[in-house]
Amino acid sequence: MNPETEQRLGTLEVLLEEEIRYSLPCHEDSATLKPYTWDATIKGEFTPLNLIKSEGWIIETDPEIAFKNWLWIEQNGLASSLIYLYSKDREKILLDESSKNKRYQQYSNLLNLLTERIKDLQAFTFSYNSHYSLSVVVGRVPDSQRWICLSSTVPQETPKFINELIHCSPYKEEQQSNLETEKLSQVEMTINDILKELGEIRIYGYYDGGYNHIHNHSIVLASGDSQEEAINNALLKSGLVEIYKVEKFMIQGDGGWGFSVDDRDFDQDNVTNLIKFLNTMFPKLLLYRFCFWDYEHLYILGETDDSQQDSSASCVGVAIHSQFTYNP
Repeated sequence: MNPETEQRLGTLEVLLEEEIRYSLPCHEDSATLKPYTWDATIKGEFTPLNLIKSEGWIIETDPEIAFKNWLWIEQNGLASSLIYLYSKDREKILLDESSKNKRYQQYSNLLNLLTERIKDLQAFTFSYNSHYSLSVVVGRVPDSQRWICLSSTVPQETPKFINELIHCSPYKEEQQSNLETEKLSQVEMTINDILKELGEIRIYGYYDGGYNHIHNHSIVLASGDSQEEAINNALLKSGLVEIYKVEKFMIQGDGGWGFSVDDRDFDQDNVTNLIKFLNTMFPKLLLYRFCFWDYEHLYILGETDDSQQDSSASCVGVAIHSQFTYNP
C-alpha cells in the first residue's frame, strides 16, 4: 500500500475507533461505518464490477439459468422467494396463464437468438445472500468489437434517500443508454424488438403489513467496447449500481434516518470530524451504491494521489452495509 493511502486509511481508523452508526430509511437496526480502502497496486483499477468481484458477489452461470431466474420473477410476480404474498393479488398485477405462456415463448425466442447469433456468450449471477440474485447475459456482437449485456431490473425496497440524507449529484450515467441512436446490427435490432414486446410488468415487493411495495420489472440492454464495460453499464442501467458525487452530508434526515443521534453514545464531534476529514482530503468524493433488493452496500470513497507508478488510483473512505427491516 502506498504511503498516502496508508496514512489516510490510518486516520479513518482512528476517527472510527468509537463506533459511528448510520440508518437508511426503513433500516431500523442501522449499521456501523467501517473504514475501507481499495489498493490499486494489488487489485488494479477500481470499478463497480471489480469491487463486486473482490467482495465475492459474482459467480458464472449458464444463460439458460439466467433466463430461468428472469422467468421465475415473472411467473410468480415477486421480487424474491423470501416474500410470501398473504393477500390475494390485491393490485391485480399477476399474469394470467395466457400471458405467462406468451411471454415464456418470447423469452425462449430471445435465448435462442442469443445462443445462435452472439459470440462468446456467458452469464453471471450477482448475489450478496440467498434472499436475492440478479442474472445477466453478456456476449460479443458478430463481426464487431461491441459487447452487449442483458439484465433484469433490480427491485429496490429502500425508499429514496439521496439528497435527503446525502446531498449528491449523478456522477456517471450508463454510457450506452440509448442503443437506438447508434448504428445497430440486425441481431441487436431484433433483440430490441423482443424487449419492446416484453415491455414492463409490475411485481410485488414487501406488501403486507402496510408496506404495499410494488416494483416495475423489465429486461434492459446495455453495450460497451469490452465485456467488462458492457456488464458495468448493464449494472448501472438495471439499478444494481448507482454512482453519485457527494456534495454534503446531513447529520439526520426526515424520519430520524441518518447518523444515530438518539444513541446514548452518539458524539456529534466525532461525526463532524469524520465529515470534515472526508471533505478536506477528497475534493471529489464519490458514493457507490450497490442495492441487492433489500440490502444496501454504500461505499463513500475518494482517490489518493499515489498512482505515479500505476495508471490506477487507490481509493479510501467508509463503507456501510445495511438491511431493510421488514416488520409487518
